[in-house]
Amino acid sequence: MQKFKQLIKNKWFINGISLLGIFFPWFLLYAVYMVFFYDIEYTNRVMFAILYVLFVFVSGFIFFYTRKTFITKLISIVNLVLMFPILLLDWGNFPLIIPAMLISLFLFFASGLNPTAKTIFGTIILLVYIVGSVAFYFVWYVFRTTTEDTLTEVVNSPSGNFAAYVVDVKNKSTGKIDVFVEPIGVDREAFGCIELKTTLKKRVKQTVKPQGYVETETIIEWKGNHLYIDGKNFFDETRYRTEDDTEFKLDDGSWTYTYFEIDYPISTLIERVTDIAKTAVDKLTQAE
Repeated sequence: MQKFKQLIKNKWFINGISLLGIFFPWFLLYAVYMVFFYDIEYTNRVMFAILYVLFVFVSGFIFFYTRKTFITKLISIVNLVLMFPILLLDWGNFPLIIPAMLISLFLFFASGLNPTAKTIFGTIILLVYIVGSVAFYFVWYVFRTTTEDTLTEVVNSPSGNFAAYVVDVKNKSTGKIDVFVEPIGVDREAFGCIELKTTLKKRVKQTVKPQGYVETETIIEWKGNHLYIDGKNFFDETRYRTEDDTEFKLDDGSWTYTYFEIDYPISTLIERVTDIAKTAVDKLTQAE
């Protein structure tokens, strides 16, 4: 027992254990990657909850035990920095966000950083959160294009490698018709309980809707490896498959990710207030 007590108090042993804490910022970095490039779906919520809770508790124990080491002090700052893009890009995914945020805050306040360092770094991180959030939301809200997109048709290729779909885009003018192609079978599984659904796609045609357009006017069909839109060939899937037809080749620059979708309640509130204000101004104008 005495040897065990000496071992757990040995600074080199504690520093060695602190290296295990690197797995948590690695997980946060991977989470940033997931929310940026994929749509996250929980295939087994019970398994995810159990694994995540165990991971958080073990990480919390390691962090508390090694809180005075340099590595853990550094991780306490890195965790909060990595949490920022997750909060911005995947707001609303609380099963992922809340435990990670709690353990990150716990580590920062429990770490061996002296009060002055905590004050300085805490202030800097808080300013980054506030200024970064305001700037991000302002740019997103001001420069985004408000449209209403409706998926009207989906057709898979005979090979099962690609899917083509038509999107009816309604905007302030006549609107647009977009035809996209996306690869099938490139979704990934993470941790045995999460499915990462790819947002990779290629726009093969975009047209402005003429006046009086009806949905049936855009016809898409596959003929072998070729996609025909209104009778014209727009896509050859053999260009994006290896010669042995075992892998995709999607690195020619014409394929793009959706990256992330944002649905903040505050944006809806602002839009409603704006609409109400416009309606009130219109009524006052008419009254005059």
